[in-house]
Amino acid sequence: MFAARHLRPGSHAVVGALRRRGRDVWPLHRRGADLGFVVAMDRTMPSVAAAKRRWDRSEPVFLPGILDDAPEFHERAIDASLRMFDRLRRGGRFLDEVERRVGDDPDLRYAGSTKDRSDPREVERVFVDAEPGGRKEAEDVWAKLAWIANDESDASLRIRFSAGKEQLEEWMRSTDLTASWVDRFAQRMFPECAAVLRCEPLRQMLDAMIARPHRLSERIVYNNAPDGGAVFHHDAEPGQIGVIFSQLEGHTAWLSLPKERLAALVVRAGARRTRRAAMEALDAGSDERLWRLLNRDAAFCAQLAARGALFVLRAGDSIALPSQSIDRVAWHSVFALGSRASLAHSYGLFPRRPDYPMAADPRHG
Repeated sequence: MFAARHLRPGSHAVVGALRRRGRDVWPLHRRGADLGFVVAMDRTMPSVAAAKRRWDRSEPVFLPGILDDAPEFHERAIDASLRMFDRLRRGGRFLDEVERRVGDDPDLRYAGSTKDRSDPREVERVFVDAEPGGRKEAEDVWAKLAWIANDESDASLRIRFSAGKEQLEEWMRSTDLTASWVDRFAQRMFPECAAVLRCEPLRQMLDAMIARPHRLSERIVYNNAPDGGAVFHHDAEPGQIGVIFSQLEGHTAWLSLPKERLAALVVRAGARRTRRAAMEALDAGSDERLWRLLNRDAAFCAQLAARGALFVLRAGDSIALPSQSIDRVAWHSVFALGSRASLAHSYGLFPRRPDYPMAADPRHG
C-alpha cells in the first residue's frame, strides 16, 4: 500500500469526488510549478524490523502518528511559534524574538547579531555564549533566520541552530559539549522541542534503526508557507548519519527515495545514459534540464509516486532520512500543503560521544 497517491494536473473532477468522500487531497504546487495533486493513503506504522530494513537501505522511513498527542500537549508553545513567524514575516526583528524568549536565561549571554549581505536568503543571525555559573563553556553559538528559497513568491522561513563560522563549516568539528549548548539554545527558544525529544516511541525507533549512541543536533525549525517548500536535495554531511523531521502543525508533502533509485529514474526519463552519470549529475546540481525534471515535471513526479516515494505528513508524523554516505542517502523534496504556514522541526542525527552531557537531552531529564 502506498503512503500517498498522485493525481495529474487538471484532475479536478476526481479531486472533487474524493473530497466529497472525505478524503484528504491537496494541490502539489511550489513556486508556480503545478505538479498535480496528492491524496493521503496508507498511514500504517512500520514495525521496528521493517523500519530498520528501510534505514539500512537508505530508504525514507515514514512514521505516521508516532508523536501521538504531543503536538496537542504543546499546543500553546506551537501557537506562540506560529505567531512569532508571522511577526517575522511582516518585518519583525529576530533579535527581539530571541530576547523575548531567552533574554532572562541564566546560562546564555547575548554576544551580537549580524546579517550576511552575500546571502540573499539570510535575514538575521543572533549569537550567544554559554556561561553557566559565570564559566564560559561555548561561544559563537547562533540561531539564523532565513528564507527557505531565494524567491519572493515563497514566504517560507526557517531558523537554524549551530555554532562557529558557517562558511568554514566549523560546526562539523565542534565538540559534543558545544553541540549540547547549541541544542539547549534551541530547546529554550522553542519549548515544543520536547514534543520530539521526549517522545519515547520515536526515540526507541531511532535507537533501533541507528543502533549506536546518537544525539539530535543542528536543529532547524521550519515554517513552510503556502506554495513553498524545498527542491530536491540531500543531507549527507560529514559525521551526520541522518535527519528526523517532525510535523507539529499543518501538513507537508514529501518526495523521497534513495539516491541510486532516483538516478535510475533519471536514466529512465532520458536525462542521462547511465546510473553513474545520473548520480554525478545529481551531485553537480548544475544541469537546468535535470533540475526542471526533478522539481517541475508532473509526469516525473507521478513516476516517483508510483514507486512509493510520495508521503503526506500531518501534525504528529515524523519521517527519518538516512545519510550513511554521499551515495547512500535519501534525497527528498518538500511541498507546503494547505492555506496557512505550518510548523515542523528537523534534527540532524549524529554519533554521540562521551562529552555530550546527558542533561542536554530532555529524554534523560
